[in-house]
Amino acid sequence: CIGERFSNFIMDLEERKKWDDQVAHVEEMYPINDLVAVNDILGHKKFGTCTRIGVGYTQTKQGIISPREQLIMGGMQEYENGATILWGTEMEEYHNHLLPPGPRHTRAKSHLFAATLSPTGENSFDVEYLLQMDVGGGIPNFMTTPALTDAVKKLFEHAKGYFEGGEGSDLDLYLKSKEEEIELAEVVFLEGRQQELLHDGLDHSDHYSNAMRERSI
Repeated sequence: CIGERFSNFIMDLEERKKWDDQVAHVEEMYPINDLVAVNDILGHKKFGTCTRIGVGYTQTKQGIISPREQLIMGGMQEYENGATILWGTEMEEYHNHLLPPGPRHTRAKSHLFAATLSPTGENSFDVEYLLQMDVGGGIPNFMTTPALTDAVKKLFEHAKGYFEGGEGSDLDLYLKSKEEEIELAEVVFLEGRQQELLHDGLDHSDHYSNAMRERSI
């Protein structure tokens, strides 16, 4: 259960193109990097640990309906039991100054989005996907719901193929890169610790030498 990978299906443009043929642009425009402050506000562990948060922009292509754009505040909460919640909600109209430069399109609005990933075993997990969206333009929901449902199905099919990947798959390469990062971090930590111990040893040696000189005087 790797919530970061599922988030990548939605927020990485090249990854999203693999299942969403209507996406034109996706960008995390305003990431909030001070996660310590964010978790202080949320209350540590009450709502999980926030590991990513920011404001993103999405634009769709011209299709049966004209292009749509969205400005969404979203984030990722991780829990001690291995579960992850990806969430998002539409920014208000008075935040329109945050939209990227260029021609404006009809605003679609995700009133609420959440994807909850819950481990069910060592190598399995469930996903609960919630989306409340108004595509804008006065189009009735019964006309757009089938297309949205189909898009979510394609996302799940893509996710299933990714997480079932075997040796040499994108998932396998990702896991190996994470293992290498951890090993490198451990090496850097140990080298730093050795330098600290060496420095402390030299300090103690200097203090001893100075004390001996004072005694001899």
